[in-house]
Amino acid sequence: MRTFVVERYVPRPTVSDLRSEGERVTAAVRELEGFEGAEVVYLRSIYIPDDEVSFCLFRSPSAEAIAEGFTRAQIAFERVLEAEVLEP
Repeated sequence: MRTFVVERYVPRPTVSDLRSEGERVTAAVRELEGFEGAEVVYLRSIYIPDDEVSFCLFRSPSAEAIAEGFTRAQIAFERVLEAEVLEP
């Protein structure tokens, strides 16, 4: 699976809000017709309070599956981009 980042603009969410929204997206994808077997896994979120921007990381076979999950869960997002995650 590939890694994607979802860019969102949100006013001061709590950690539990971000985690809950990530879980709602993954649950919504499981319910979508046409995306059967499209395992979307929420990894983590990075929130930058000064800019009210959040970057949510997901593993998924496609950006479309993630976007459909956000849409179905009624969670606003700006865009979904493939990402390279580099860890030490």
